Amino acid sequence: MSRSAPLGAPAEAQNVLAIPPFRRLWISLSLSSLGDWLSLMALVSLAAIFTADSSTLVQYLAVTGVVAVKLAPSVLLSPLVGAVADRLDRRWAMVGGDVLRGLLYASIPVVGLLFPGFALEWLLIAGLLAEIVELFWTPARDATIPSLVPKRMLGQADKLTLLATYGAAPVAALLFAALASVSNLLGALVPSMANPEADVALYLNALTFFVAAIVVAGLPLPKHTVSKTSLSPNRDANTLRAVLAGRAAVGSGSLVRGVVVGLAATAAAGGLVLGAGRPHVENLGAGNAGFGVLVAALFLGLGLGLVSGPRVLKQFSRRRLLGLAVVLSALALLFTGAIADMVLSAVLVLVLGLGAGLAWVTGTSLISIEVEEDQRDAAFALLHGTGRLALLLGAVLAPLAAGFAGDHEIPLGGPLSYDLHGSGLVLMVGGLFAVIAAVVAYQQVNRDDPEAGPGLLPELFAALRGVSPQAEEEEDTPLTGAFIVLEGGEGAGKSTQVRELTVWLRDQGFEVVGTRQPGATKLGMRLRGILLDRENSHITHRAEVLLYAADKADHVEQEILPALRRGAVVISDRYVDSLLAYQGAGRDLAVEDVKEISSWATQNLVPDLTVLLDVRPEDGLSRLGGPADRIESESVEFHTRVRKGFRALAEENPDRYLVLDAREPQEKITREIQRRMRPLLPDPIDSSSEAVTGMIPVIRPEQ
Repeated sequence: MSRSAPLGAPAEAQNVLAIPPFRRLWISLSLSSLGDWLSLMALVSLAAIFTADSSTLVQYLAVTGVVAVKLAPSVLLSPLVGAVADRLDRRWAMVGGDVLRGLLYASIPVVGLLFPGFALEWLLIAGLLAEIVELFWTPARDATIPSLVPKRMLGQADKLTLLATYGAAPVAALLFAALASVSNLLGALVPSMANPEADVALYLNALTFFVAAIVVAGLPLPKHTVSKTSLSPNRDANTLRAVLAGRAAVGSGSLVRGVVVGLAATAAAGGLVLGAGRPHVENLGAGNAGFGVLVAALFLGLGLGLVSGPRVLKQFSRRRLLGLAVVLSALALLFTGAIADMVLSAVLVLVLGLGAGLAWVTGTSLISIEVEEDQRDAAFALLHGTGRLALLLGAVLAPLAAGFAGDHEIPLGGPLSYDLHGSGLVLMVGGLFAVIAAVVAYQQVNRDDPEAGPGLLPELFAALRGVSPQAEEEEDTPLTGAFIVLEGGEGAGKSTQVRELTVWLRDQGFEVVGTRQPGATKLGMRLRGILLDRENSHITHRAEVLLYAADKADHVEQEILPALRRGAVVISDRYVDSLLAYQGAGRDLAVEDVKEISSWATQNLVPDLTVLLDVRPEDGLSRLGGPADRIESESVEFHTRVRKGFRALAEENPDRYLVLDAREPQEKITREIQRRMRPLLPDPIDSSSEAVTGMIPVIRPEQ
């Protein structure tokens, strides 16, 4: 399942911020972003205040105009401005941009005071000019960062830049809400202010830009020369063209299509809140303070979703999580419009932002991992371009649609009635469309999901418990096979008996898995080479225990448990008892400690029967042919302790052990093991087959 990486670790952020020039630039960017978000809320509030005596439709149209001049220029004018912006000196483009924006925003309350009849018009003009100036400022910022930060730190610097851009939103919203809550005090202190909170916000906004300009002016930036390599990579960015080009490049893949539809729905939902939020909270009696709280809730939820996304439901399919996150945002938007309570509205908008953040971090992760590398850039261009268009359309059309919808009073019987305002209606309708888009996105991204679990609800419930549905399904599958282990010292004849028993059982119709430890898996083969190589005499006793435990953990998970779930008979040459005897008793380690490690590694899997082929070390070692490995070359005293360890284990569990003298003839030992195994063997033919054939399988007695 796909996962996304979180924003860089704090230690990495501190490393980048330890560079003084970048730290100063980052402070400047944070102040500029704070000013941008303050201006959005202040201008929307002023538009509503300036048209308070006009009709509801005019009020909504004024808000529409403000939202349009704040968001539309970056979508529509970027290619035109970008061609010029990269040819300007970066330092003075940033300094001049901050100063001009500060002057424009500071002029809005001044013009409103001196020329009240021209206040709304100048608000729109100044807001539009400030956004155009920002289009010159942004490429200069983007091109400045690489000159201040080493190449290896550029990724973290970009993340911190995004944090400064969007992290300032909730701070600005809460600051605006605080200003609105003390508006009466501000009005008493400065009687000339007709709209205290909005005017003070704009003055603070201007101050942040002026301070940001001073900070940038002192940065040690290299002299700017224009060349093809120095031009901003985004200078020709055009949202509509990016959408069309991305759509053509990635084709009609269901994954990309589903991600784009889902994330566009969340972007549109956020745009609806930004566009209709101010009129909506006015209808709830919350005014500017409520609008600040609503915007803060939206971006706090968004940030929480982006940060927590990779950690949420780790065992859950990322594709399904994307669909559920979009559904969460859509339902939150729907109920925000339906509920006439400011506190609940703020909580729901927080949930909306949370769902949007989860959806965006999950969707971008899916594209990063599952889309072919040659199509990835086009897919991201399509995604981000569609998201920007959806945000713009949602924010601009929301107040416009609310104005045309109007306010209605719906009688509920008797004295009861429900006030359906145009803003609430738009949010509810937008929520319904978002739910439909979420369903479409869910179907598209999960159409060919190779990692989908058995079902949405079972997988969700399993993920809530912290386990994967596949693991839960396996845990619920009974172990219908039989697990037989042969143990003993060196030269006891275990491998011979494994071979003989395997042939016998297969002749009876059983599925048999003959195996050994260590060395039955790819990892086990490598571990076996390390553990038995005489050149590795430096391996410490505790490390040896852990290496053997790693082999057993891999062996049980990959080979033994799947075979037992299928109903097979597993015959293993060595298992946990060898670890307890060799590394516990032989190495003089605490057997209980080794047993605890082994139990965890093997998931507490205990054999149905353990056959101990008991042999004196001198006799067993004399049977070996070829050069001795690291364990075989240990002293006789070591192997004597091992034998005592095996016998002690057998005495503790006589019901599970069959102890045989390895000096007996091979055929006699085999018959004795077969006799003890028969009651433990599963039925080689399942019950449904027996019902059809009427045949009962039998185990033929050994002749």
